[in-house]
Amino acid sequence: MKISKITKNFNKLPLQIILIISFLTPTITLVGLVGYLSIKNSEKIVKEMINNLSQEIATQVVQNLDSYLALPQQISQNNYRLVQGNFLSFDNLQSWEYHLWQQIQDFPNIAFIAVANTNGEYRAGERLNNNIFTINMVSPNNNFTFKSFNTNELGEKTNLYKSLPNKDIREQIWYKKAITQGKQVWSDLHVSYLEPVLLISNLRPIDIDNNGKFEGFLNTTIKLDQLSNFLSSLKLSPSSQVFIVNNQGELIANSTLEIPFNQKDKTLILAQNSDDKLTSFIAKSLKNKISNFAEIKNTEKFIFSLDNDNYFTQVIHYQHYLGLDWFVVVVVPQSDFMKPINATFKVTILILLLALIIAIIISLLTSRWLAKPIQELATASYDLSQGNLTKKIKIQGVKELTNLSHAFNYMAEQLLTSLHALEKVNNELENRVLTRTQQLAEAKDKAEVANQAKSTFLANMSHELRTPLNAILGFAQLMMRSNTLPPQDKEKIGIINRSGEYLLTLINNVLDLAKIEAGKMSLNPQKFDLYRLLDELEDFLRLNAEQKGLQLIFEKHKETPRYLETDSVKLRQVLINLLSNAFKFTQEGGVSLFVKPEKLNLENEPKKINLRFEISDTGSGIEEKQIQELFKPFNQTDTGKNSQEGTGLGLVISRKFIELMGGEITVKSEITVGTTFLFNILANKVDNIPMEKESFVSRVIGLQSQDVASRILVVDDKTVNCQLLSSLLIPIGFAVREAYNGQEALNVWEEWQPHLIFMDMRMPVMDGYEATQAIKSTIKGNATAVIALTASVLEEEKVICLSAGCDDFLRKPFRQQAIFEIIQKHLGVEYIYESDSSFVDHNYDILTTENLMVMSDNWLKEMYSATLILDEDKILNLIREIPPENQNLANSLQELVNNFQLEQITQLIETIIQK
Repeated sequence: MKISKITKNFNKLPLQIILIISFLTPTITLVGLVGYLSIKNSEKIVKEMINNLSQEIATQVVQNLDSYLALPQQISQNNYRLVQGNFLSFDNLQSWEYHLWQQIQDFPNIAFIAVANTNGEYRAGERLNNNIFTINMVSPNNNFTFKSFNTNELGEKTNLYKSLPNKDIREQIWYKKAITQGKQVWSDLHVSYLEPVLLISNLRPIDIDNNGKFEGFLNTTIKLDQLSNFLSSLKLSPSSQVFIVNNQGELIANSTLEIPFNQKDKTLILAQNSDDKLTSFIAKSLKNKISNFAEIKNTEKFIFSLDNDNYFTQVIHYQHYLGLDWFVVVVVPQSDFMKPINATFKVTILILLLALIIAIIISLLTSRWLAKPIQELATASYDLSQGNLTKKIKIQGVKELTNLSHAFNYMAEQLLTSLHALEKVNNELENRVLTRTQQLAEAKDKAEVANQAKSTFLANMSHELRTPLNAILGFAQLMMRSNTLPPQDKEKIGIINRSGEYLLTLINNVLDLAKIEAGKMSLNPQKFDLYRLLDELEDFLRLNAEQKGLQLIFEKHKETPRYLETDSVKLRQVLINLLSNAFKFTQEGGVSLFVKPEKLNLENEPKKINLRFEISDTGSGIEEKQIQELFKPFNQTDTGKNSQEGTGLGLVISRKFIELMGGEITVKSEITVGTTFLFNILANKVDNIPMEKESFVSRVIGLQSQDVASRILVVDDKTVNCQLLSSLLIPIGFAVREAYNGQEALNVWEEWQPHLIFMDMRMPVMDGYEATQAIKSTIKGNATAVIALTASVLEEEKVICLSAGCDDFLRKPFRQQAIFEIIQKHLGVEYIYESDSSFVDHNYDILTTENLMVMSDNWLKEMYSATLILDEDKILNLIREIPPENQNLANSLQELVNNFQLEQITQLIETIIQK
């Protein structure tokens, strides 16, 4: 995209600019490349030179340190031999004075040489900076006062040079370290008593008798300012620097000759606190880089930047076997070596500028030579664009431009011919476009009419099918409330009710398909327990598997989340459809379900997962050519037709539900081997869900005492629906009136002022929407609760009803309990429920888990499965299997079945299973 844009812009440039660019580009590239490579090669050489210089300096420093530190050890060894040969003794330190004075003159690099015994006596010969030689002493006889005496040419003490009280040698840090180590060792860094100079001592405790007791101590001390003198004498670049620190980062020596300690309190200075800017910067940079010098084991190299300059830094770890742990830091600035290279770079820039000027001059001359004939062509082209197709041009000079002028003249002739033909084609094309536009408009109108027809059909089908079912199911439930109805009749009414429920399921499937095709189906996500849903499905299908002698395997991956948020109702329906099909066409082997999560890794939706389901069977299989027809409405495979079961809608609806949940379904099958359906859905993981409370619903038989009977208005254009609600509510104790359209409802409301109105929304004369709006537009109308009753299955119908002013919403066919609950919700009435004693009056015991536990486990499992799938024939057959001695149990179960209270049986058996 970017390249094409650059090319497009380049094509817009004048020829002179293009020629200048053509000349300049190779010139600049060549000169620049040479200059760049030259600079880079020079930088590489500089780096090698700096590294070599740093290594050479570091080697010199290490060699000097080895030599400088070897002398104190040699002197200590010589003095030890004198003690060992009984030439000198720790019992008489005065005899040491001349010897120490003589040694300090022989070794100019030594600060002082000292000896001490365990009584606290101390003698030392010391050389000061001005070549003054002193004899130092401490004795318990003078309260351990440190006294330093000047000496004459014979080594004899003369006048007192300096006196310091309370300097018991045994309390000094070097003395304690020598005792603690018990062997030859270096002391800590310290400052001289007599002059401002940093010292370090070679300590050697002496045990002549080898009995573990020290007779005395030898101390040979050197001045470290000589190290700084050595570092400053090294041949470095103008701005290079070398300094030495200990493992605490404290300065020991510096090529800048900086004093490495605070002269007031005689404490060592950290290198990062140095007065020298470069020393301080390098020390701070090293601390930021390695945090601790002890991390450097051998040699480390770094590059730090300061004031637009790079400083090549090499740190060498120097260790001495007697306990020294120092670090030599060599710092070399790149700028010291880059000055000649920078000069070369400036020359390169000048050459480049000269080449640019020459290239510009040449390109300008060339472009002018070429531009004149091209300008003539441009003028002719402009005339051509203005319609002057008869003008001829003639150019002499450049051969290519001459050929171009001939081609231009020929083009003008062809263009004149084509123009006439184009006018003719253009007229024909305008006529075609106009015709096509009219056809598209007609097709759009037809599509909109067809879509509206679908919506109208869906609404009408929902109303026309569910309205009579409302009466069938409603009156069947109403008749079951009668206590005088014989059990045989109740059983027949129960069959009517269940047949109606099955018919309602079929109608819902057809309406679901219609809703899907009309684009009215939507997703209703809620939080649910996936494990519980799978367990319920497994229990639901277990008996079916056992009856057919098939294996049923439910398996979920260990990472499958338990709690999800999606449309669990549609997921359950999809799984039941696919698993039921698998059982339907499997005669041997088994059916399995496997669930596995797949992460999506969406940054904006971290909890969204892709859940994959796999349903497999060992059935007869499906032919390849019939797999393509599986998901067409009302279409069945040959195997499905042979089974004489199903409507051909299950897979169609399942696929649409899966697509609504963000997934897709595929199928693999092999004849005589089996079939596998695979689908996935998108869902959100949730941490937990509210615990579902179990409830047992008793039958409502009346209202508790109230001063004024609750007035309820039933509005429906179908008389049978009004009769149904009146028959249900009047025996309970409600005052009920009926109206058969919206206008009648308004009249009764004005006159009677009902507390609650059940309002059908589709009626002649005036519909429920208009009537509700008229009631709710008044102040007193807000005191009346309006409940919308509709047979529509569209989800948006609820929103429309509530926006019209309805207080609540119910679909037909409705459950009796839903009617009672919604009245209680809006009017606050309290009901009288059928008491448990009613069972006693009819010689039925209250059913408990203890009653059911007398039956076998197999009987309980079969009863549990039968109640889950509402198989009344199976339930009645299982009741007949109960032995005569448990007749009360049989009577209680029969009564629950007659009263459609199968959920109580299910819940009691669930309790036993959980135990």
